Amino acid sequence: MAIGSILLAALGIGFLIFVHELGHFLAARRAGVRVEVFSLGFGPRIFGFRRGETDFRVALIPFGGFVMVAGQDAGDRRHPARVSLWSKSVGQRALFWSGGVLMNVAFALIVFPIALWSGVEFTAPVVGAVVDGGAAWEAGIAPGDRILAVGGRTAYSYENVVVEAALAGPRPLTLTIERPDGTQAQRTCLPQWNELDGRCELGFAPAIDDTAPILLAVTPDGPAARAGVANGAFLLAVDDVPAHGETMLAALAPMQADGARSVNLSIRDASGVRAVVVAAALATNAPGRIGVTPLMRRVRGIRQVDRHAAALGLRRGDVLLAIGDAPFLSGNLTRALTGDGALALTVRRGSEIVRLAGDLGAAARADLAGAVALAADDPLALVPTPGGVAAAAGLLPGDKLEAVDGQPIASFDELRAAVAAAGDKPMRLRVRRAGATVAIDPTSADLERPTVLDIDVASPQPVHDLGVAPSLRNRTTIVRCDTVGSAIARGASMSTDLVKQIYLTLKRMATGDVGAKNLGGIIRISQVSYRAAERGTAWLLYMLAMLSLNLAIVNLLPVPMLDGGHLLFLLIERIKGSPVSARVFGYSQMAGLVFVLFLVLFVTYNDILQLL
Repeated sequence: MAIGSILLAALGIGFLIFVHELGHFLAARRAGVRVEVFSLGFGPRIFGFRRGETDFRVALIPFGGFVMVAGQDAGDRRHPARVSLWSKSVGQRALFWSGGVLMNVAFALIVFPIALWSGVEFTAPVVGAVVDGGAAWEAGIAPGDRILAVGGRTAYSYENVVVEAALAGPRPLTLTIERPDGTQAQRTCLPQWNELDGRCELGFAPAIDDTAPILLAVTPDGPAARAGVANGAFLLAVDDVPAHGETMLAALAPMQADGARSVNLSIRDASGVRAVVVAAALATNAPGRIGVTPLMRRVRGIRQVDRHAAALGLRRGDVLLAIGDAPFLSGNLTRALTGDGALALTVRRGSEIVRLAGDLGAAARADLAGAVALAADDPLALVPTPGGVAAAAGLLPGDKLEAVDGQPIASFDELRAAVAAAGDKPMRLRVRRAGATVAIDPTSADLERPTVLDIDVASPQPVHDLGVAPSLRNRTTIVRCDTVGSAIARGASMSTDLVKQIYLTLKRMATGDVGAKNLGGIIRISQVSYRAAERGTAWLLYMLAMLSLNLAIVNLLPVPMLDGGHLLFLLIERIKGSPVSARVFGYSQMAGLVFVLFLVLFVTYNDILQLL
């Protein structure tokens, strides 16, 4: 980590806290309230100075700050009424409790235009790899398409598109796209829930910048290092294929393949441009492979433009059991949908077995195969890889794994762990093999019962590695406003959009459309700030403006202990004509403290999980 970036990130976060507390300080001084402490951080005082009646300090625990004023607690009568907060009007007290929020909003409105006038580099909203069966794939969005607008709002970055999709939830979302040839079109997507990330998504990665130089990350003492490749060298070509432009992916393919092989790298480093031959060696930390994949039979997605699936009545979620009279056990629709004429499909739809039929020619069948994306419905129903040790041992497509070396297996991850634990030792797989009738119709078990058998598999095949990996950059775009006026207008627009996004995020969390795991605390904020500092001053200013608005809105939540909680009590006082009772106020503060502590622990736990 660069010390300069760490210092910039720390100073940026500290300055946001200072700005927030300065708002409370100025509001108190304007109301004539005595300020006793202005603290950055909590806990014991480390250092500081006293000016007038105020102790300005830096405290030990750097997770926020506070301003303590005379008479902040209505029961505190140690100070004269004229300098105590409790004696001031509802309006003056409201200004005090909202002072930090107002300063954070003002900071964002000032800093956003400064950053945009300088020019902020974002990840370009250009489509890279598209997930088969994902929302973008179903809508016919392809690599190279640029997202111009999401739901009618201009898309200025890939992250912006991700956020809009997450906030839309499982609801139709209209995207305006620009094709590589310059033509524009609109596509309606239905974002899909991602359990791992706890949000809905469109299912595509950002585009890779194929013009940026490729840095190499070299494993110490690996094959590339032994061949003389240094960490941080630039990759120019692989086996004489240039590693940039249209041939970049083709050049990188040999580096990512497994097997005992050698590749010819053309690199540029401190010694200049030179050729290096790297021979793959056995990977020391990678588990071996027995050559199996889950059987793909569940329809994960269907392209919206395909009329053949609709004519057949095929739906997302259907599990393909048979094509014609043959069980579908290959997981490959392109190979299975051959022939011409009448087509019959047997699918499991929920708890029912459904027969689908249609008259499709060879071309229509090919279109159908390309328009249907499959996923595993049972991760332990396996397909052996040709040439793998499992296939050589006699494992057949559709065999369902039950145990490895006598230990029950409940998931594909457990199978991976068992293979890794086996090392170079043979393995015994216990599988359940269904007869042809059962594979097509599980309700026919009385006619042909499954068979349980043990299969002895040779040692897992070792994995080979070159000990070097390319470090790729995403395609970027710079958002810059040419005039101060346009920068102010765009900054105000971004501020408004961010406020709406935060509101919708909280709303979607309440409805379950966004998982609580997306909440982050001081660790994640520090990470984001550090990365922002690495990307330059303009990006750091942009991120600080975003964090400032986040801080303002979180503090406005009507939770006791937060500024919004105090403002809520002032509203109640204004309506009923008198403050809430000391008992109600005391209990609410205790409840608010418990909530805030729980929230801090929860988001810190989330942050730690992100690091693991």
